[in-house]
Amino acid sequence: MRDTAENFEDRARLDGRIALAIVTFATAYGLVALLDRVGAPERLVALVSPYFTVVALAALGFLLHSMRVSFYYAAGRAAPAAYVGFAQAALVTGLAAPFAARLTGAGSPLGVTLGLLLGVALIGAATGPMLRKTGAFSLSDLLAARFSRMEPRLGMIAVAALTSAIVALAGYQTAVDALVGFTGAGRPFAAFFIGAAILLIAGPGGVGGVLWSACAAAGVLVAGFALPQIALMTEGFPTPLPLIGDQAAWNEATRIIQNWRLARPAPAALEIATALGLALGLATLAPALAPSVATRDAAAARRAGIAALFWTLTAAALVAATVASSALIVSNVAVGQTPERLPESIYSASARGLLQICGAKADGPAQARAACLARKLAPAAPLRAEDISVRAEYLIGALPQLAKLGAALSGLVASGVIAVGLALAAASLHACAAAVGHDALYRLRAESALTSRRLAITRLALVGVTALGSATSAANAIDARTLVGMALALSAAGFVPLIGLALLPRAQDRDAMIGQLAGVATMAVTLIVDSSPPDIEQLAWAGLCGAIAGLLAGGVSAQAFSRETRQSRNFVEEILRGDGNVLHLDKGA
Repeated sequence: MRDTAENFEDRARLDGRIALAIVTFATAYGLVALLDRVGAPERLVALVSPYFTVVALAALGFLLHSMRVSFYYAAGRAAPAAYVGFAQAALVTGLAAPFAARLTGAGSPLGVTLGLLLGVALIGAATGPMLRKTGAFSLSDLLAARFSRMEPRLGMIAVAALTSAIVALAGYQTAVDALVGFTGAGRPFAAFFIGAAILLIAGPGGVGGVLWSACAAAGVLVAGFALPQIALMTEGFPTPLPLIGDQAAWNEATRIIQNWRLARPAPAALEIATALGLALGLATLAPALAPSVATRDAAAARRAGIAALFWTLTAAALVAATVASSALIVSNVAVGQTPERLPESIYSASARGLLQICGAKADGPAQARAACLARKLAPAAPLRAEDISVRAEYLIGALPQLAKLGAALSGLVASGVIAVGLALAAASLHACAAAVGHDALYRLRAESALTSRRLAITRLALVGVTALGSATSAANAIDARTLVGMALALSAAGFVPLIGLALLPRAQDRDAMIGQLAGVATMAVTLIVDSSPPDIEQLAWAGLCGAIAGLLAGGVSAQAFSRETRQSRNFVEEILRGDGNVLHLDKGA
């Protein structure tokens, strides 16, 4: 009875803090909307929300600082499943953001979307509960208990640290790109500002700071994309979505987007391979697994997976509806109009390179008329569909402006994109630093290492990766899509063979090393054979090939050269049918 009462009191206190955070964010955004209604300059109104969001998330992470290992690496293992799922959806949305913003050349988004959703389902059904059942802080932490020799453990740590660092750079770039694109901030300033916020989120509080900041980011994202749709619904505008919305409007929007060549259909086999490769990569990706270790038990981890899948589907539907609504509005206001009679928002977007009129940037009626005359369009002739071309990021962020919903909602949309990029970068930075500071220092080198030393090295690694991200983002030297695809491919090739072999009693340390080397080598060769710059389909295919080759190589090695031991049999029994007690208890947990 006492434990039940204490749990109830803890949950009540937690809900109270979350309610306070919700009220704070809602009040701040409400004041911004009030500024918009009383006639404050649109530029000022659109700027306030993104900067407030970054500062608020950084402050939230900083206030959750802790020197307790159990909180820093696992958020105290007391987070309710619903909140963990909400946070996990924010991280997955951050991974998807670069593809949503730049669909051109990335093929059909169906394979990417299905792959991420399937990856979330695998985390909720398999890898997440397995981590929580064993009490491990990370996947490499768990696998190191199965394969204890230095060589395979170094490989695990290297893959975990490298993939996390790559994803951190991608999240960093997503947040910086959004801040620059929506607010017009200088790139060096935006890189420094975002970097400082990431350090404040992940540095003091670790997984605790990341988890609750990601929850806040998910709330901002859902509000930012849901409110414009609600406003349009009240005005009678159809919601362009299949099954749950207006099917005719969705079909029309899809036709318009395909005419603009923002997405292209892909063969079914390629879509399936892309989905499987991305799903395996996501299910073993260290940052995506971080929220799962914060749940109370394995059952809570499964419930968190269900919540994460629901909120990821919700976010995908909101973004799809936003893109489709924007496409319909652009087509309605531009096609059939003469070049000199377009809305000011269209000229403004064209001046920034987000939209082209007759194949050229046009910041006013005169430039639009001249560009269309150069294309042999008669002076009084209306624009055709092929005379307009749009970049996908414009369709995501411009809906409030196109629908004349006010600058406050424009700022809120920007805040949502920035927030999920920031949360992803913070979670990935922590995962990378934890692989170096905890998995390497504590598990590999000395289990007697001081807690303060572990945390100090983890935070030092955070600073180093953040400095690298600041430099690359300021120079705009990286492509977030390629980084995400590379990280997922490497995670699939490097970790899927190890998980499969860990559950094979005959497999031993040498087989694990062979499997991982074969997986990573196969992935690299698959990419090298195709000399063209890799796109997401190629990266997903390479990761899938690496995962299969690694499993086969390790399995053949185990059958040919290894024998089952009592330790390996006990590990498999504890994971599959026991209580998962396969780790020595962490002295700080």
